[in-house]
Parts: sequence; C-alpha cells; structure tokens
Amino acid sequence: MTDLFAKIFVTDPANWRAALLTIILRAGIVLGVIVYIPSVVLALRGGLVGVVVIDTLAIALLALLAFFERVPFSTRATVFCLVVYMLGAGLLIWIGSVSQIFLLAFSVLSALLLGLRAGLGATVLSTLTLLLIGLLGFASPEMRVAPLASGMAGWITITLNFALVNTLLTVAIGVVISAMDSALLQEISARSSFERQRTLLRTLIDAMPDLVFTKHTDGRFDLVNHAAYTMFGLEREEQMTGKTVFDLYPSDIAERRTADDRAVFAGRTLHNHEEQRTNAAGKARWFLATKLPLRDARDRIVGLIGISRDITDRKQAELQRDRFQSELQQSQKMEAIGQLAGGIAHDFNNLLTIIAGHSGLLLAQPDAAPGVKESVREIADAAERAAGLTRQLLAFSRQAMLQPEVIDVNATVLETSALLRRLIGEDIALTTVLDPQVAAVRVDPNQLNQILMNLALNARDAMPRGGKLTIGTANVTLDDAYVATHLGAKAGAHVMLSITDSGTGMSPDVLSRIFEPFYTTKGVGKGTGLGLSMVFGIVQQSGGGIHVYSEPNHGSTFKIYLPAVQELVVAVTSSRAEVSHGGTETILLVEDDDGVRALALRCLQAVGYEVITARDGVEALAIAKQTNQRIDLLVTDVVMPNMSGPKLVESLRSQYSDLAALYMSGYTDDAVVRHGLLQADVDFLQKPFTALSLAQKVRAVLDRAVPPRA
Repeated sequence: MTDLFAKIFVTDPANWRAALLTIILRAGIVLGVIVYIPSVVLALRGGLVGVVVIDTLAIALLALLAFFERVPFSTRATVFCLVVYMLGAGLLIWIGSVSQIFLLAFSVLSALLLGLRAGLGATVLSTLTLLLIGLLGFASPEMRVAPLASGMAGWITITLNFALVNTLLTVAIGVVISAMDSALLQEISARSSFERQRTLLRTLIDAMPDLVFTKHTDGRFDLVNHAAYTMFGLEREEQMTGKTVFDLYPSDIAERRTADDRAVFAGRTLHNHEEQRTNAAGKARWFLATKLPLRDARDRIVGLIGISRDITDRKQAELQRDRFQSELQQSQKMEAIGQLAGGIAHDFNNLLTIIAGHSGLLLAQPDAAPGVKESVREIADAAERAAGLTRQLLAFSRQAMLQPEVIDVNATVLETSALLRRLIGEDIALTTVLDPQVAAVRVDPNQLNQILMNLALNARDAMPRGGKLTIGTANVTLDDAYVATHLGAKAGAHVMLSITDSGTGMSPDVLSRIFEPFYTTKGVGKGTGLGLSMVFGIVQQSGGGIHVYSEPNHGSTFKIYLPAVQELVVAVTSSRAEVSHGGTETILLVEDDDGVRALALRCLQAVGYEVITARDGVEALAIAKQTNQRIDLLVTDVVMPNMSGPKLVESLRSQYSDLAALYMSGYTDDAVVRHGLLQADVDFLQKPFTALSLAQKVRAVLDRAVPPRA
C-alpha cells in the first residue's frame, strides 16, 4: 500500500490515476465484502432479490478489475465507474432515494479518474437517472419507493438540488484535479529535465581527467568523480564519500589540506594552488588545485567544490627545461673556454716548438759544458710539461688531433688494469665487470687509456682510506626517451664504460662544475683541474657522452657511452726497428712563423737534408716554378696567410704529381679541418715538436714516397 501511495507522487499523471484506481479497487473489495454479507442477509429476509443480485455482481466486477491490472487504465476506470453507477441505480430502485449517494459517487469518481469532462457527463447521467427513477416510482406502485405527497413537482425539486450539489462537487474536484495534473506535469517535466542535466553533468564530470570533488563544512567528501577516487586506488565513489583527508593522506599532508579547506569555508577562494599528492601506486604527483565556497539559497557557505588538475608532466617538463638550460649554459661556457684554448694554441705551440727544438739542438752538442747541459735539460723538461698542458687543453676543447681505431674496450681495460693497480695503491681493490659480448668502438686507444687513468686517479683521491674501484663494460641502447632527457646524447647502440668508486662522493654544487677546466677541490699544488676536463673533451670529440651520478658519502659513478661499430677489431703490431733520421733529399719548408721556420731549417740541415724555405704558400709556388731542383718533400704549416697548406699541396701536385707532403700545425683539430685537411691518411706533425721527432717523421714520410738518395 505504501508503494502505491509513493507511486502517486513520483510518476506521471496516468500512472498516479492507475495507482489510485488500484487502491480504490482493493479497498472496495475489502470493505464491500464486509458490507456485502449483512446486506445480502437483510435483502433475503425482505425479499429483495434484486439487491442480492446487484451487490453480488458489483463485488464480482470489482474483483475482476483488481485482478486484470494489465487491462488499459481507461477501460478499467470506465468499467469501475459504471459499476458504481449500476449499484447506485439499482439500490435507488429497490431501496429508495437514500441510495442517491452512489450516483453522487459515480460523478465524483468519474471526475477523479477520467477527468472533468467525464465527471460532467456522469453528473448529467446520474441526474437524469434520478429524475427518471423518481418519475417512474411515482407512476408505478410496484416500485419500492414511497410516493411523495408533493407529487411530480416535489420530485423534480429534489432532483434539481441533487444535480446542483453533484455538479458543484464534480466541477470542484475536476478543477482541482486538472490543476494538480498541470502542476504535476510541470514538476515531472522539471524533474526530468533536472535528471537529464544531472546525468549529463555527472557524465561530463566523470569523463574529466581532472579531480572534481565537493566537501561538507565538516571536511567530509560529498561528491567525487572517477578520476578522484581512482587516484586513491578505490573502485567506487561510495568508498570515498563520507571520508576526510585524514582517511586518505598522512597526517602532516592532511593538516595542510585541512588548513586550506578552512580558508575556503571562511569565504576565501584558492586559485591555481599547487599541491603534491601520492597516488595509489605510491608515486608523487603534482596538482594545480582551485577551491571555491559552496553557498545555499541564503548565501550561507555549506561546503566547497574543488578541481585539481594533474600537472606532473608539466612540472617534469619544467624541471627538464631548467636542467637543459643549465646544461646548455654549461656547454656554452665550456665551449667558450675551449675556443679560448684553441685560440692561444697556435702561438703557444709555436713558442714551445722553438724552446723545445733549440733545447734539443743544444743537448746534441758534444762540447757543451755539463752545467749548461743541465740547465738546457731543465728548459726542455719545462717545455715538455707545458706541451702536456696544451694537449690537455686541446683535449678538453675537443680539438685535439685524434687517431681513432676500431678497438676492443675490454682488451684496453685489461691492459690498463695492471698499471692502474700500481697507481691507485694496495688499499684500493680494483675489480672489473666486463661484458664478454661487448661491441667494438672507434676511438683513439691512447686517449682511452688517458681517460681510464684520469678517472682512476680521481677515484683514488676520493678514497684516502682505501675502498673499492670497479670498472665495467656493457652493451646498451640509448632510446629516444633517454636522448630527450640528456643534452647531446644520440640514440642507438652504444658501449657503456663505467667507473664506480666507494669514495666521498660529490655535492650537487661540485657535480655541476667538475668538467670545468682548472676547477679542482684538491689543495694547492695537488692538481691542475684539467684531468676531468680532458676526459670530457675526448669523449665528446669521439662522438660519445659522459654522465656522472654521485651523492655525498655514497661514492661516484662515471658512465661513458661510446657509439658501437660493426667493424672487426684489427690487431696493430708495432715495429721497434731502428730507423735512420737523416737523408739527402730536397725539402721545401713553408712556415709563416720565422722562429719555427728557422728551427726546422736548422734541424733538417743538421741531418743532411737540402732545405728550401718559404714564408707562405704564394712564395712557395714562386720558388717551385723558378727552381730546377727536384723537390722530394713539402713540409708545410696548415694555417697560413694568403694560402693554406692543403691548397698549396693541391697547387704543387699539378707540377709534381708524386710530391709527398707533411703537414704541421699548432692549431687545433677543428681549425685544421676547416682549412681543408679532411683526409684521415695524411701525414701530420703536431706542434710543438722536437728536432728528433721532426727528423723521424720526415724520414718516415720520405721512405714511403721515394727511395733515399745515395
């Protein structure tokens, strides 16, 4: 019964009338049975068989209408109203005018169930029925209605009064029901529209990737969307609603969230407030939150609504951008220092060439006094140390002349390990973890040895009380994700060379500057600050990358990535056979620096060569055209005014097709390449050089080009 009453107020008008009819039928059956039994007994005693028949028929019809609920409502309602009419008319005939109440009920129920028009029709029908029965009852003595003393006029008066009351009651009920229908239709329409909007809004909210939620003023969640509850690993909204932030976060974070909520409950709006949260996987995520007060119709704050957007990717992009910016600035700074180093290399190497060359000539004189020789030897040693510093600067600036070969990194590590053990001392355990399937790489083997020695020495200094040094190799593939987060890295197959120590580690400030030239954390006189700079430059120039991982008191790991090659490692055998340093061939010497030219002339003449000198390429071409001598070898500087060394060689070979050439330069690799020296098989002598190294190189080039003269 409660469900039927509920249906009346929550469904459309047709349904509430149907529910009302069901209630009336069920109540009518129950009450009708109660009335039926005494009515039948009294009717039988009075001989009123018609009353028994009509009562029985009415109860039966009510039962059928109540049972067949699938019959259309309009049909059931019409039949029900006609049953009431039949009952009223019959009782009016057999009982008397007091039964006109049933005719009144017929009109009212018709208006209630079928509408105002049906009610008015029922009123007309019941009025005519009452009038007709009254007239017939007045004319027919066998009718069980007591004759009226007033006759026909009196009965008509009674009928008119009945019609008046019946009409007024029916119209009133019909109008009220119509108004209720209209109001109910509007309510249902509004509610349906509201439900559609609510469903649309809820679907939209749940589809949003942002976290959307509302809270009561007591801090409990009232509404949360799919993104909000799934972030905490929940499967349903009900698992989160009713909870507070203390049920979802650690207490310290929950306190901060609660403080923010209190500010919103006080009327403040939080816009673009960054918050860090931990998702169900335990990973920290960044959110950009906006919280607004929720107000009721009286403008009272009853809660808050919040929207949080996951900005973790943006934050990571910002951090990556900052890191790239820092790396770019560092790269630009080191590039500028490298350019400075390259800029002074030429003049500095020319000076060192003169110092070292003349020192060698003085030491070669047999009649020099012992004291003089000792001083000259010190000068030569100082020049050699200065040349070493120059080479380190050039290596840092990625402008050293490299001689790359396809090598096996494992073999190089094993060959260097014996020397490294002596360098680092017995209190440091050196272990190697080498991948036996490691690929080959193309690097300068001497420079790779230098890298290993420098990193090992730095590791030794970081472990003053001993420790562990591990050198490892492995095949790795750098993917696009790695390249995107490491400036200068290139995707593809690489060989990783790692050097790990258990030393003191480095702070972030030190870590950001370790590759800067002349930067050192060692004491005065204990380091030049060029070791790691040289490592950085060699790796970069070899097409690789280097990355450092270190924390204070947790050691350091240097990872060097060198591009892997598919070529086979070629074993190189060296010959230590004694070679002659002199000869009688004719050499055209072209050098723009007067001091270097004079030194080279003296050195070559000292070992028997005939030497023709020129200040630049233009003068050399003029001499070559004028001389009748055969020129066996051209020794030329690479970078000269008016004409570069490679251009000079190209021009002279049009006259001397088999002319051998030896290039020399104090400039850097980059400058040499830019001046046209691109071939990997050219003969090259790096300044500064000694008299001996010049003589050896000249002899080696001539021996490959022309047979020596008798």
